[in-house]
Amino acid sequence: MSGIRLESVRRNSGGRIHLTPRVPRSGPVTTLCGQTLAASTYAAVETDADCANCIRRSRDASRISSAFFEQEEGSELLRLSLEQARFRKPAPRPVADSDQAAKPVNRPKVEPPLPPPHQIGELATGGFKAVGNGVWRSPGGVVVRMGGKGREHFEELIYEGAIVATRLEDGMRLRAGDVEVTAAGDEFQVRIKR
Repeated sequence: MSGIRLESVRRNSGGRIHLTPRVPRSGPVTTLCGQTLAASTYAAVETDADCANCIRRSRDASRISSAFFEQEEGSELLRLSLEQARFRKPAPRPVADSDQAAKPVNRPKVEPPLPPPHQIGELATGGFKAVGNGVWRSPGGVVVRMGGKGREHFEELIYEGAIVATRLEDGMRLRAGDVEVTAAGDEFQVRIKR
């Protein structure tokens, strides 16, 4: 990472010279090789580091970034990054040839799906929304499942509200929410209630 200067630190008792983002005036310091030196057991030095781990990790941008943030020096890292970005030139954009710019882009046309037929067997589809294979939902949340060959026969009605069944002269009418099912003999008619 260019522009970032790491500082050198050594134990007061001697030994290897380590790298750290900043040597604090007081308190412990953590080196790039992961050692934490307690307060007043180290001193900043001006000589080059000789700790192999610190030197190797000083070439790893992510390790340096982590070390800066661990020592709460993230603002310094951000300042350096913004400074570098100011001087960096953006990559030039390729200029399109005039022949390529004139060619139209061949995109497939997206056509809306065909509306369902007005009647599928015993179901008048007006107002219903298809939600599965043979399953329809009304605006009021009533679910109607159609079965049989071609999904044309009324099979099931699912609704969590009140259902009213009325006996008719030749059959029965069932009202659930906004759906009405009329049965006359073996014939059923399912539709949105008007």
